[in-house]
Amino acid sequence: MPISNNNYYCDQQFSALQLAKNTIENTEFEACTFTECDFSQAQFKTCRFIECSFKNCNLSSLKWDYSSLESVSFSHCKLNSVQWSNADWGALSIDAPVSFNSCELSNSSFFDLTLNSLKLIHCFAKNVDFRHANLKQSTFTGSNFRDSEFFQTNLTKCDFVGATEFNIDLNNNILAGAKFERFEALNLLTSLDIELCN
Repeated sequence: MPISNNNYYCDQQFSALQLAKNTIENTEFEACTFTECDFSQAQFKTCRFIECSFKNCNLSSLKWDYSSLESVSFSHCKLNSVQWSNADWGALSIDAPVSFNSCELSNSSFFDLTLNSLKLIHCFAKNVDFRHANLKQSTFTGSNFRDSEFFQTNLTKCDFVGATEFNIDLNNNILAGAKFERFEALNLLTSLDIELCN
């Protein structure tokens, strides 16, 4: 099924759409599923996604352009180079309205966003900007955070069990109640300018 602008879609299945570099405007999707679709370098302008799921889709370099997301899940998707701050997150959202499972999120930015209880599980998140974000009670299990930035980030009660290659400065982030595996937690000590001995 093709997608047209200024429309409303409910409980629809979209498969193998080829919409790279296309612009979709003022369109609402509710309880829709997108499977193996290509939205790379596309634009969603003032669209709305409610209880939708994306599976095995390419959304790299996608521009959200003030589109809103409510209970949207991404599974096995490519989401590299996405500026998440361009989405319309709404003022009343308590918990993160998005979740990621086994996705690629490299070179993306969550700068200064409040996304409590975010689920970012078994993802590859290289060089992602989490600075100044409020991510308390989020789940980051099994994810790789190589070269990602955490600065003045609220990580209270976050679950990093199984997460790898994170570099989090204990002096410049909030980590009260966060969970780490013992061995990986040694990475946290690199910010303290201390020497570890056997």
